[in-house]
Amino acid sequence: VAKMLGKEMDDLSDIKGESGMYEGDDTDLPVYEAQNLQSVAGIKPFDFYIRKGEVNGFTGLLGSGRSECVRAIFGADRVLPPGKKMVNGKLVKIKDQIKMNGKPVKIKNPRSAMKNGIAYLPEDRKIDGIVGDLSVRENIILALQVMKGFFKPFTKAQAYAFADEYIKKLNIKTASADTPVKSLSGGNQQKVILARWLLMNPQYLILDEPTRGIDVGTKVDIQKLVLELASGGMSITFISSETDEMLRTCSRLIVMRDRKVVGELSGDDLTQSMIMSTIAGGE
Repeated sequence: VAKMLGKEMDDLSDIKGESGMYEGDDTDLPVYEAQNLQSVAGIKPFDFYIRKGEVNGFTGLLGSGRSECVRAIFGADRVLPPGKKMVNGKLVKIKDQIKMNGKPVKIKNPRSAMKNGIAYLPEDRKIDGIVGDLSVRENIILALQVMKGFFKPFTKAQAYAFADEYIKKLNIKTASADTPVKSLSGGNQQKVILARWLLMNPQYLILDEPTRGIDVGTKVDIQKLVLELASGGMSITFISSETDEMLRTCSRLIVMRDRKVVGELSGDDLTQSMIMSTIAGGE
């Protein structure tokens, strides 16, 4: 497998080196930022931001709260009021909890997140991602149709044009756009869900376990795509149970333990050993 994927992994390193991903210019305005974000899922309040062209990620052991954090960002889990936090030794009530490009926004549910340019590929594609009985075409246009409204359907020509564009772009292996998505391989199903969100042209894309349960070639395809999208200016949060994937794609990692953020790593600290020591001994 290593020999078979050797060239692909080299290509991945080249893309990361050339991508121009965010490397620490604090003058850039965050695309998304939140203070004291917490939800009904029980995660401890946390601050979070991501800048244009950055790939960051949440890492931690199973059950650490990674998925719950991004579900809160997307509004998939109900966000609780921010309350107060310590600022310069004083307890201050938080105003404007969430901002996009410096402007206060309200994100109460997935629809409001989508309206603000946030897209979310969920952890379980079978349950929360694909609609198995619908075709590849219908799955690809689903998010865009939701935003447009089901009483204003796309014409058949528009729907096929959208689907065919992304079948080609993402190299989705399917007999046609009319093939039921449930008949595709796991990797191609995942590409269909990716196509659904990319069709919306989001400014911020959240990927929760995008490479779980798919073949190694498609895993590399998805990692390449992540770095290429970041190179084009998209902000991406990437979650994977495979630490090597996180280290290959992310320029900054938020470390979780017991549903709490316990550290943040970047630069030379982005190593397997630092991740594990932060999990073990973080705040």
